[in-house]
Amino acid sequence: MALMSISACKDNVFTNKSEVLAEFKEKKLYKSDIPEDVLNKFSIGDSNGLLNSYIDKWLENQVLLNAAEGFLDEEEKNNEQLINDYKNSLIVFQYQQKLIKEKLDTAVSESEILEFYNSNSSNFILKKNIVKIRYIKIENKNADVNKIKKLIQNPSEINDRILNQYAQEKAINFYLDSNWLFLDDITKEIPLDENYNQQRFLSNNKYIQLEENGVLYILYIIDFRIKNNNSPLEFEKENIKETILYKRKMAFLSKIQEDLYNNALEKGDIKYNNKK
Repeated sequence: MALMSISACKDNVFTNKSEVLAEFKEKKLYKSDIPEDVLNKFSIGDSNGLLNSYIDKWLENQVLLNAAEGFLDEEEKNNEQLINDYKNSLIVFQYQQKLIKEKLDTAVSESEILEFYNSNSSNFILKKNIVKIRYIKIENKNADVNKIKKLIQNPSEINDRILNQYAQEKAINFYLDSNWLFLDDITKEIPLDENYNQQRFLSNNKYIQLEENGVLYILYIIDFRIKNNNSPLEFEKENIKETILYKRKMAFLSKIQEDLYNNALEKGDIKYNNKK
């Protein structure tokens, strides 16, 4: 019965494309004004919520446009050069994006990442303390402390599988991956003294077990790095990849522009009428 109700609601929302969805003064938003690909997205899942969001955005834009039209004089509003510049910039941008999508090599090898890291090591300095941890937050009544302590301090394929299954069934929250994390993000989860010294804490603790209001916090620190020291390659890998791709993209677009310009010169399409 619920499924029928949902289906009927969707039909009511999307059948009539000439339907007026919203109005601002004399301006109207019709369903036919909404691009087909956008309507298709609305037809999946929470259609009413998505549609309302689109309508709200349209109304906000109309209100802002109305304020702008009332504030600017006719000359300012009819700035044809500004409109043309914007249009041209948009066309060039879309052209560049299509070139990048179709022709740019986006594969970045491990050797490229390593070379970039080694060549720019002075730029990779930590601004915050980072850690690799294994962490479980669990109600005390559900905790087999000896089991958790043994498994969490002895990572292996078998132990990790057992601990992960146990955490999924019993824990309130847990983190058992091997990625680097900011210590600040971890301590938001753990009831530590606000005035504690992070460096001293990391240096003097490996296994931490705390209890508050019937909840047990168990933390095992696998590794850590202190701020103002070199950041590990693993922590910087994604940033390095993005930087390499950005530089590659800029070089690619620059080469395209240079080739187009030189080709136009050779064909005689470019003339300097006032060049001395």
